[in-house]
Amino acid sequence: MKWYARACLALLATSAVYSGSVQAVAVTGTLFFTTFSGGTNVNKVSYSYDGVSTFALGSVVNIDSTFGADGIIFAPDGDLIVGGQGDRVHKVKTDGSGHSTVGAGGTASFHVMLDPSGTKVWSAGIPGALAEIPLTPFAGGTAHALSGDDTAITTIAFDAGGTAYYTASGSGGFGSFGTIDLTTFTTTSLMTGVAAAHGMAFDPFTGDLILFGDNHVTQIDTTTLTIVSDLDLSTLGLGLALDQGTVDGKGNLFAASNTGVLFFMDYSATGLVAGAGNFFAAPFLAASLDDVAPLSGAGSNPVPAPATLALMGLGLLSLAGLRRRPRNEGHQTAH
Repeated sequence: MKWYARACLALLATSAVYSGSVQAVAVTGTLFFTTFSGGTNVNKVSYSYDGVSTFALGSVVNIDSTFGADGIIFAPDGDLIVGGQGDRVHKVKTDGSGHSTVGAGGTASFHVMLDPSGTKVWSAGIPGALAEIPLTPFAGGTAHALSGDDTAITTIAFDAGGTAYYTASGSGGFGSFGTIDLTTFTTTSLMTGVAAAHGMAFDPFTGDLILFGDNHVTQIDTTTLTIVSDLDLSTLGLGLALDQGTVDGKGNLFAASNTGVLFFMDYSATGLVAGAGNFFAAPFLAASLDDVAPLSGAGSNPVPAPATLALMGLGLLSLAGLRRRPRNEGHQTAH
């Protein structure tokens, strides 16, 4: 049943991309997030967006306190996987009933990424060594030496075809972006000095990669491997140190800033993170905010929400005659 739910979600998101007449929609849900300091470091919060001009957060609920917390994703069984800021990776129950911990193969685990196979997690530093942690069963990891243009990396993301991309930068961003072969562990740099080359997510809404880092959000086309849109948050009157982020597959992004601010943007009408008139909000969420768990694609919650189940009952949508929405570059207006 889980595979069917994911297939329906992917198809609905793809239909939204190509329909040519998509309008912003109201969304609600739950964000699971980490803080890089403090005892109560694995948490969740509800969010709501009316699709027009109001984005709001609920009260923060603590789930667990782990020895170190940085990157956060979902495992296919619904548990959370958390990088432990050292040679440790945590598997956390979302109901608050506890966690288990394994080693990261002698590496420092910060960012964590689910492999498309769903059987293992990739872990990296900021930047640092790469490790592979099995999920079936959850067990100690294996380090892999990297060769090529970058021998230390930060984040891995996979496009719709399974190609693996990486970023390599410190906590302040301004690093490399490229591809990585996860059989030979060879990196090929495609761009250097990219401000947002720190956190990264594949966006099923546009088919692009969205990068988060420094005070930038950058959008890279996976076909041309060029930057199609770059948002400097200073143009919005914001000065944020973005770390990691996610997209929901509906044209919305959520980025964690180490300042404690959660940056939200609706780019569904333009298909560009720097599109003219995109709605944005930047509420304070939690001190030492580090990462938010994926809301779509690999590493997102495998348990469909009630609204998703209702949509599944409508059956699969036809893709006949669908076309990609044209992009319109520009700058956001404050809301």
